[in-house]
Amino acid sequence: MINILRSGKPAQLHRGFSGVMYRDFLAALSRKRQSRNYLEVGVHFGDALAGIACDTAVGVDPDYRLQEDVTGNKRRTLLHRCTSDRFFAETDVRALVGGGIDLAFLDGLHQFEFLLRDVYNTEAVSDRNGLIALHDCMPLNVEMTTRDPAAARTDPFHAMWTGDVWKLVPILKAYRPDLDVVLVDCPPTGLVCITGLDPDSRVLSERYREIVQAYRDVPDPSDRIAAMYAETPVVSSAAILNGEDHSLYFRV
Repeated sequence: MINILRSGKPAQLHRGFSGVMYRDFLAALSRKRQSRNYLEVGVHFGDALAGIACDTAVGVDPDYRLQEDVTGNKRRTLLHRCTSDRFFAETDVRALVGGGIDLAFLDGLHQFEFLLRDVYNTEAVSDRNGLIALHDCMPLNVEMTTRDPAAARTDPFHAMWTGDVWKLVPILKAYRPDLDVVLVDCPPTGLVCITGLDPDSRVLSERYREIVQAYRDVPDPSDRIAAMYAETPVVSSAAILNGEDHSLYFRV
């Protein structure tokens, strides 16, 4: 159940997601989909990347600090210490990995305009049957959606910052209705999984400025976040992983 109240009222908290932890979900998904080429933006300490099984894994982060072995269950692990904008501008991803990306995890800066660029840049180098997973797009309360990670907060989730990347869900619904967008109940702040990719689409990149202007200032995000959950029900991660045919949830 999602309880998002209007700004200025006492915070009612989402009880939290109780599904499969996002790192474990991604690891299982990489095996279920028999992923060949994996891309991760926002490597951080390497805990998500370490669990992925694939042929070639590419990690992008300007300041990663590995605390895990990210090479296990992979033939090649290629790390790029740079911003995602620079990576996509300077790298022929398909030539680098020998094909398209079939699984991607985007967990970069938690401001929606950055994630929007990562989404359309990733889609452009993906297989049509690929899957893109977005982290932190399912906030537990309004307080964690501030664009400023240093903003003073006293709510119980004050150590967690999702920023305003939740806006990607309504953006994709409005501008790319051809995509399949699924909200998954992975703790702590969900995964948004996108399939039905079209690497040839330029809708998001060509309308980027228009989208940013339309979504940068949302006067009362609580209503919009509540509408997001109401319009796109949250799916059980356990059901996706335990089902014999996960195409019931994702295009393959």
